[in-house]
Amino acid sequence: MAKETKSEVPEVEIPLNKGLLDEASKFKEERQLLKERLAKIEAGRSQVTKNVFEKVYGDYADRLQKITDRLMEKKQDIDRELGTLYETRDKIQAGLKNHKEVLEELKFRQQLGEFGREDFQSKSREQEDKIERFEKVLSGILSNIRRYEALFEGQEDLLDEAPLVSRGEAGDVWEAEAAEEGAALSRGEGPIGKGEGGTGWEEATKPNLQAVSQITILSGTDNVGKSFPVNDTVSIGRSHTNKVILKDSKVSRQHAEIKMRGSECILIDLNSSNGTMVNGQKIHEHILSPNDEIQIGDTLLQYRQ
Repeated sequence: MAKETKSEVPEVEIPLNKGLLDEASKFKEERQLLKERLAKIEAGRSQVTKNVFEKVYGDYADRLQKITDRLMEKKQDIDRELGTLYETRDKIQAGLKNHKEVLEELKFRQQLGEFGREDFQSKSREQEDKIERFEKVLSGILSNIRRYEALFEGQEDLLDEAPLVSRGEAGDVWEAEAAEEGAALSRGEGPIGKGEGGTGWEEATKPNLQAVSQITILSGTDNVGKSFPVNDTVSIGRSHTNKVILKDSKVSRQHAEIKMRGSECILIDLNSSNGTMVNGQKIHEHILSPNDEIQIGDTLLQYRQ
């Protein structure tokens, strides 16, 4: 008979952190209320002067940002709780599968006449008891997982942060054009749509073409392949005010920045919660070299010249 793998199940369920769940639920409700009020403010924009609109909108946008930050902190705690639950769930499921296979083998061998009736009943009862205990604990774990996960269902916008005032589509177009021009310059091409035949402005800026570097997102977000020119200070973080916005709960609002010092590009961690890695090593300040890989949260970027 196959040897049974030792897989003792704990007698008590892993408790739900009710305090954490209640706090997160409270912040979630407050955040939803603020979002609804911001939508009303936006809808009533034409009813008040610009100064009043910006003052009230800014007040609520600031409050929304603060409650979002607090909710994100709770989400990180919940993610850690879920990580432990997922690991325990997998172990319990593996143990449960093992005991079910042992019981199945016992029944099959009993059909072959390998066991006497009393011996078979004793052995099978032992496995059935273990299966029952494993299933009870697994049910509790899955229940806790569902309660944690349900809190952030439908909250895909949680990592988005409301700007003080609406930028409008013009800002988005400008950013897209700037990013594309930076990429073109890094390839040694002339500016896009700047005069006929690439003359004039192109000639005036030609001495700086070789100085343009960029960082490119390799993995971890929906913007894989997007590049950002490094020709001044490049801020990186979760906040919408950054040049490189990473919508990731592991990323701080102002996480890191790249600064030009003479001909050197310096990556600086801004005392972020989870740190900044370059080529697998945690850094505070690092002089970037071509092809250096930067890990921020779940996002991997590469510095290129």
